[in-house]
Amino acid sequence: MIIAYLHGFQTSSKARKATILAKETEKLSPDTPVLSLDFPDDIKLAYFSLCQFVENVEDRGQEVCLVGSSLGGFLALLLSIKYNVKAALVNPCLTPYDFCRENNLIKVPLKNFDTGNEFMVTDDVVTFLKEKEKTLIHYRKDKTIVFLQKGDEVLDYNIALNFFKDLNVSVEDGGSHTYENFESKVPVILDFFKKS
Repeated sequence: MIIAYLHGFQTSSKARKATILAKETEKLSPDTPVLSLDFPDDIKLAYFSLCQFVENVEDRGQEVCLVGSSLGGFLALLLSIKYNVKAALVNPCLTPYDFCRENNLIKVPLKNFDTGNEFMVTDDVVTFLKEKEKTLIHYRKDKTIVFLQKGDEVLDYNIALNFFKDLNVSVEDGGSHTYENFESKVPVILDFFKKS
């Protein structure tokens, strides 16, 4: 099994949770590789790049499990649906089109905070997001685990809580969008991934 971490919007593979996930997994399951993936800032290109990654892993006869945070949670859920793989979602953004619209991020110059790369949410990306958001209802309960913190200052946790009403979602008071005490959730994630 390989675990792949998918970072959020305007960040990179150097995300704090990626480091924690790798460190804690090394302690608990040293034979399990953790990859923190870099992918394009353009969300549509990111999706196809990640599809290629999953297909390459599966072509080698290996199993991949995904941990996605924020926008990475959206991408992880899409991949879980398409490839029937397990996904752990941490404060996921399930309505990225609304998020971009409400925060005036469409068709304006944006910059990746980590890499400095400049990009834009184009009409093409907007169309892609609207189409893909509709497919999220096809998620599989046995392939999905969700962690939310009510103190998330970027996303309203109620959106994910309502969406995953059929799941036993982990919801904590306080916290933040970066997800405080993430290390305490790594054993739970690993157990979920290893369950057949």
